[in-house]
Amino acid sequence: MNAEIEVTANNALTLPEEAIVNYENKSYAFKVKGKNSFEMMEVKTGVTKEGFVELAASSAELRSQTFVTKGAYSLLMKMKNTGEDE
Repeated sequence: MNAEIEVTANNALTLPEEAIVNYENKSYAFKVKGKNSFEMMEVKTGVTKEGFVELAASSAELRSQTFVTKGAYSLLMKMKNTGEDE
């Protein structure tokens, strides 16, 4: 038996799946701005594999950022609940 297998190797910026939240049909990650200070940033996602999500069209700006890797959903809930109370 002969087979042809196409293999591609790509370098990609990825985050753990739990670092990405979906809100209003868009994907977001939380950028760390300082101690206990975060900014919700829309991201375009690509392939999901083995617990990681590719950030499509990852620019130099994204590569220089620090993102929350755990508890993103909790941050989303806290941010949205706090915004409604004010």
